[in-house]
Amino acid sequence: MKKKQIKVIYKKYGLANCFPEDNIIEINEKLKYNKPLRDYIIKHELGHKLEFDLIYEFKDGISLIRKPHIALSLLHLCFTTPNIWCDLLPIQIRDKKIIYDLNLSLLYLMILSLIFIIIHFLF
Repeated sequence: MKKKQIKVIYKKYGLANCFPEDNIIEINEKLKYNKPLRDYIIKHELGHKLEFDLIYEFKDGISLIRKPHIALSLLHLCFTTPNIWCDLLPIQIRDKKIIYDLNLSLLYLMILSLIFIIIHFLF
């Protein structure tokens, strides 16, 4: 059986997204010029096929601590490229399609619930 090759598409918005059903990874066009960070992000996106997304994000985020040059490069990119932050929205419209991230929606719901509980107990 032949494996389908992953296609990398450069976009002007967001940091990176993986669409395993289409074998596509979208990454920000500014990553063309930063090979170590680009390779790390592509490897990260490929890892989403292997594990539940939210758990994988936390594990990979912790492992990023051991790679300060990648972490600093990622922070620099995030703060110099404002359109990357659109990936933090749970619902997005891209190419005339509505895309939602269930994990991000659940994370926002948990944060809002926690804020509500804290405010309820304080007042």
